[in-house]
Amino acid sequence: MINWVYNPEDYGKIKPITPGDYRVRIEKAEETLSKAGNDMIKITLKVSGCNQKVFYYIVFMPENPEMTNRKLGQVFDSFAITPGDYNLQSWIGRVGAAEIINKENSNGDMQSEVKKFIARKNQDSLPAWQENPVKQASVNSEMVNPDDIGCPF
Repeated sequence: MINWVYNPEDYGKIKPITPGDYRVRIEKAEETLSKAGNDMIKITLKVSGCNQKVFYYIVFMPENPEMTNRKLGQVFDSFAITPGDYNLQSWIGRVGAAEIINKENSNGDMQSEVKKFIARKNQDSLPAWQENPVKQASVNSEMVNPDDIGCPF
C-alpha cells in the first residue's frame, strides 16, 4: 500500500523563485509572433538551482526601436552572444545572469519573471551554475524491509 500524505494545497500551485540575482541558461529560443502580430523571440530560461523555468519575450517594435534594441543588447551582453546574431539555435545552452522578481499574474498567483539581464562584467560575484537541487518527496521516514511487504526482489 502507498504511504503518502496528499496535500491538496500543493495542487496547481507553483512556488515563485525567491527574488534576486541568478545565473540563467537559455533552454529554448524561438521566433514567433506577438499578440499584436509583431515578430518576437520567446526565450525559455532555466534558473540556476531552481526547478522552474522563466520566460522572456523580445518583441520587435518598429514604432519603438530603442526598447527593442535595449532588450536585445541586454541579452547579447549577458549571454556573450555576438550582437546581431539571430541564429537562435546557437543561443541554446548559453549561461548569463538575470534579476528575478515576482509579479501577480491574471489568476492572482505570484509568478517569477526577469526584471533585467545582468551585464557580463557584473556576473563575477554570482555563484557558479548549479543544476536543480535534489528534492525529496514527503514520505514516512521509517525504513521498510522489502521482504516484509512482499516485493519480488
